Amino acid sequence: MTTVLAAPPRPATTAPALALREISKTYDGAHTVLDRISLDVPGGAFIAVMGAAGSGKSTLVHCAAGLDDPTGGEVRIADRRVNGLGEAKRTLLRQGRIGFVFQSYNLLPSLTIEENLALPLRLAGAEDDRDWLRHLAERTGIARFLARRPAELAPVLQQRAAVARAFASRPDLVVADEPTGALEPYEAAEILDLMRELVDEWAPGLLMVTRDAASASRAHATFALEGARLRPVLTTSLL
Repeated sequence: MTTVLAAPPRPATTAPALALREISKTYDGAHTVLDRISLDVPGGAFIAVMGAAGSGKSTLVHCAAGLDDPTGGEVRIADRRVNGLGEAKRTLLRQGRIGFVFQSYNLLPSLTIEENLALPLRLAGAEDDRDWLRHLAERTGIARFLARRPAELAPVLQQRAAVARAFASRPDLVVADEPTGALEPYEAAEILDLMRELVDEWAPGLLMVTRDAASASRAHATFALEGARLRPVLTTSLL
């Protein structure tokens, strides 16, 4: 009989996992990439933002995750303002509250898959919960490969490991930047379904940016980024 583990609880909060308030991003004082964008990503919501190449999707993700500061406006992760923090404090906040999934997987090649999964917990100074990591590996379909290194795995398995790593620290928010761009369509569908299931089960917020309408269709709600502004395409009662 399989034991089903819930994700260990995060501190309770009524704040959205991510709140963007009128954020803008301008380069060289003239080129506006984001123009007064506001968006809430509640816990348990999978939100997709679609846009063409060069539309500002990655800039939006970088500002949302505290990797870059917007020119104006406010970014909050759960109940904590991100922009304006010093780099050391932002790094600590990212390590404890945000998980990342990238197109290129970004697994450390010198570490085993098990060591890659444990890395977010260690960076955040959290207890290395082996039972939780083992369950997470089973849930994401990579339990048989924990002793392998990333280069030994097929691309879809590397991305499954990256998804597992993103959820390992029980983050408030997961951000995904074109997470299926390097995969075949049937593999992409596997990864998107997996992310949707994990959000439904464990209730972090998830913000994904993508060029692909089929990928965006897996989300609870979809927005389009055009002309530096955000417009709703499909909304949900979660918002």
